[in-house]
Amino acid sequence: MTLTEPGELQSIKVVSDKHGVYFGLARKGPIVFVAERNADIDQKPITPGDPVDVIRVYVMLPGGRLLPTPIRYGHKDFYDLHEIEADQNSLFVTVSKYPFLLKKSIIGSDQPLPVNEAVPSHLKRHDDHTFDAYHINCASRGGDHLYVLAHNWDDPSFAMRLSLKEAHQGRVVCTRVYENLGSCCHDIVPMGDVFWTLDSRGSALVRVSIETGKQDRFLLESPSDPDLLGSGETIGIPFPRGLARFGDLLAVSYGFNEDRADRMDSNAMLAVFDLKKEIFTNHIHLGKHGNTCAVLSL
Repeated sequence: MTLTEPGELQSIKVVSDKHGVYFGLARKGPIVFVAERNADIDQKPITPGDPVDVIRVYVMLPGGRLLPTPIRYGHKDFYDLHEIEADQNSLFVTVSKYPFLLKKSIIGSDQPLPVNEAVPSHLKRHDDHTFDAYHINCASRGGDHLYVLAHNWDDPSFAMRLSLKEAHQGRVVCTRVYENLGSCCHDIVPMGDVFWTLDSRGSALVRVSIETGKQDRFLLESPSDPDLLGSGETIGIPFPRGLARFGDLLAVSYGFNEDRADRMDSNAMLAVFDLKKEIFTNHIHLGKHGNTCAVLSL
């Protein structure tokens, strides 16, 4: 989609709608990496014959058009793919299977990053080698660090700041932990001396000081326009999942539920947050494409 400078919708185009939930996006120059889960809530392929849980390579043409390529990256531990981050010649990939974080080389070897080893003792679960123990759903680069976010189910969400240099070498070294970020948190966007994240169940955008951990919260309220979604549609409580910076704006993607069964064809929404005014200025309805997840600025 294209936004105007004030954050209003200018145009929208569906690039692909054949592979279920697209939860991970990353960019390296003209190359865009897209996590294709291609599975319904029962893990059955939505498009038969196509693989489940791969990262497809797209190329961004000079005019801005995204062109899918036949290049796809897979791995035996790819399962329930979430956010991905590109850095140097590697992709950092969050998955629901142990080790929960992988370094997938674009060229060369792949390495598991057992991120649970960095979890502080007071936050550790009894058996964190089991399936999706912390629901690690985001890895984001900020300077020389990699920020990893734990949704953490019904317990408060937390984030860990890892050494990016060590992560590239296949080691997990935690330099700081940020606790009590909210409930069922999604996405992290580092920005200078703070990072932004989403308290999904609390319907809030959260700013966190990287140095002190101090938090400032901005409530994402339901749209005030009853006709925004069309006649007969019900506006519910926002459940945000995706976050990206566009100049002096933040784009927050959200749906109105956290029910997996409704994610495929529910209303897709985008809220615009003005970084200078520190307020939400606009809500945009993107159609019934399912709950919006990842956002990437192109």
